[in-house]
Amino acid sequence: MKALDTKSKVLKEGRSLLQRYGYNGFSFQDIADAIGIKKPSLYDHYSSKDELIVAILEEYDRLFVAWTQKVDALPPKEKIRQVFHVFYSFSCDSKKVCPVLALITDLKVLSKPVQTAMKSFIDKWLTWLSAVIEEGQKSKSIRSDLKPDALSQMIYSQIMGAQLQAKIKNNPDIILESASGALALISCESK
Repeated sequence: MKALDTKSKVLKEGRSLLQRYGYNGFSFQDIADAIGIKKPSLYDHYSSKDELIVAILEEYDRLFVAWTQKVDALPPKEKIRQVFHVFYSFSCDSKKVCPVLALITDLKVLSKPVQTAMKSFIDKWLTWLSAVIEEGQKSKSIRSDLKPDALSQMIYSQIMGAQLQAKIKNNPDIILESASGALALISCESK
């Protein structure tokens, strides 16, 4: 049981450090120091930093799926608003950003498995968002003059940009303001 607890602690601390400092902003030594173990012990759980990053992205994917199930009964525009609230909560917690955004600046140096996990997560996220938009278009709450994929790309870009601005300006409220703007742009009333 202790090994599982240590592995969970490593994953949790690795994700926290990634979200605050990015891929190159932390080391295995930082994780070991934070959870109070010796650095070589980390290799009992993850053979490399890239293996840890893939595990972080896989956990993030599982959390995303669980979150989508929690918001499934909400109206489409409220689901989208709640997405922004997730990123707002990251920003309020030590100016964190989502793990994918934390990795993006280091994309060229990331291993293929990490890049594949990132792409897989983004694709799943955009597919879910497109389905939410399509649901809103059918219920006439979301504008239908643009394709769901185009609107989901716009919202995704808005969220990524809002996270960066919130971090730079140390103002998480930027994310919520961005949510209001994005929802106004996609609403039927905005056409």
